[in-house]
Amino acid sequence: MVKKQDRNQFGALQPKYNFSMNPYPEFRFSKCPDCQNKTGQRKLPLIIHIDPKNLIALNYTCRYCQQCDMLIAHKHEVEHHLTELFQQMDKNVIGNNYLVFGTVEKKGLA
Repeated sequence: MVKKQDRNQFGALQPKYNFSMNPYPEFRFSKCPDCQNKTGQRKLPLIIHIDPKNLIALNYTCRYCQQCDMLIAHKHEVEHHLTELFQQMDKNVIGNNYLVFGTVEKKGLA
């Protein structure tokens, strides 16, 4: 029997979704890569950390599989939104490394 690895949890809520970043701009996921069911769309705020010290909530429409609770974001679209945002705020941040932490409840943003 294989033991589950203990992971440090970020935030107070239990994880709700699995997440995948699609790095291929020419491919879209109309079907889930895990279960092959059709995907829909779900608009959620993604929490993204951009080096060195920037944390933003990007309201983004992901592909969503109800069966697997899988969210799929398209890397080139996320990067486009980040570039547009930081063109206005701080151009020095454009091109820096970033990490998608997960989602946040919309109530938590108010």
